[in-house]
Amino acid sequence: MSVRTDQSEPDRIILKAAVEAPTAGLGSRDKRALWAAVAIWVLPMLVVAFMVIAQPMKRTVTPVYHDAVTHWWEGTKLYGRSTAFKYLPHFAPLFTPFHALPRPWGDVLWRLGAAALLATGLWRALRLQFGSEAPRVFLWASVLTVPLSLAALRNGQANALFSALTLHAVACLPRQQWWTATVLAVLAVAVKPIGVVLVLLAPFVYPALRWRLALAVFVLAVFPFVLRSPEYVLEQHGEFLENLRVSVAVTGHQFADIHGILRTFGTELPSSTSTVVRVLTGAATLALWWLGSRRLREPAQAMWLHALTASYLMLFNPMNEENAYVILAPALAFWAMCLLTKVTTRPLGWAVVFMALSMGLLPNVLRPLSGNSFALFWHPVMTLLFVSLLAQYHWRQGSRAAPTGPMYLT
Repeated sequence: MSVRTDQSEPDRIILKAAVEAPTAGLGSRDKRALWAAVAIWVLPMLVVAFMVIAQPMKRTVTPVYHDAVTHWWEGTKLYGRSTAFKYLPHFAPLFTPFHALPRPWGDVLWRLGAAALLATGLWRALRLQFGSEAPRVFLWASVLTVPLSLAALRNGQANALFSALTLHAVACLPRQQWWTATVLAVLAVAVKPIGVVLVLLAPFVYPALRWRLALAVFVLAVFPFVLRSPEYVLEQHGEFLENLRVSVAVTGHQFADIHGILRTFGTELPSSTSTVVRVLTGAATLALWWLGSRRLREPAQAMWLHALTASYLMLFNPMNEENAYVILAPALAFWAMCLLTKVTTRPLGWAVVFMALSMGLLPNVLRPLSGNSFALFWHPVMTLLFVSLLAQYHWRQGSRAAPTGPMYLT
């Protein structure tokens, strides 16, 4: 099952012009918008950098990563019931360059790098869709993205880098940068195993990725064996799987997935039922991806994949935390901007704006009253509404044969 991704000559010309449009030719209004957008990203991250320098051990998860690097190179265990390290063994050598820097400079660079990649990934996606309007759109998209991303960036969580890598990978697809997309997608798996969702979904519509992803996944699998003994690497993979099994089995109202909604009302799905629901919903997500790809042209087609992947991970990753919604933030911003550009879809666009801002701002306002419980309920509810709204919107647009707007195939 695949969809032909060859672009018509007009489509290729439009995409090439969007990619190659020089920022040097921007008018003064667009330059001001672009600088304002950059400030929205840079100023909070400067504050974060100063906070990390002043109090390196406050509100941070990076000590977990540093410990993992130490254990990896000493040849000792990465996992255990008392550890919070829940990543593939590959993560430890990948974090080594940041560990090698003097503290807290490595931790600062880790955060700033993730923020820069996230901002540039959002810019690349918007530039293809909006062309010369991208600077002004990027400004408002940044207003929607940063509030929902800042907590993960502040804490140094791998979710921020994962979000950036997947966003860049998807932004490469309309440009037919197949190898770059492949490397970024597989790097995302190394950062967080949940990246496998994107790796599995993308080749159904982009056949050029199939053998490239197969080769890249093989290289990823071999990579740790080059650095450490086979016995040690195999042992750590076995402990990773056991650690994952134990972590998934944890109950309690602490995660912002679909169970976050159910546990708010004092109930939850049994473990076996939850597994079946995840599998069936994964199949439904694949169907939505395939059907939506037949209605959309680039770059909206690639960003539909991004929205589906992010939404599925937010709803059905059993260890999904509030701060993991940095993964969904760019999808909310992109589609809000797309919907706001047409008069007929503007109400839907404002609805997505409300979703993004309420998720980014309301938990902080209500935390003195409800702790984290509000976000554990609100975030997955908003995600359900977002993906349902977007799916219904695409379905109403008809097929490739029915031109219905600038983002749809004609």
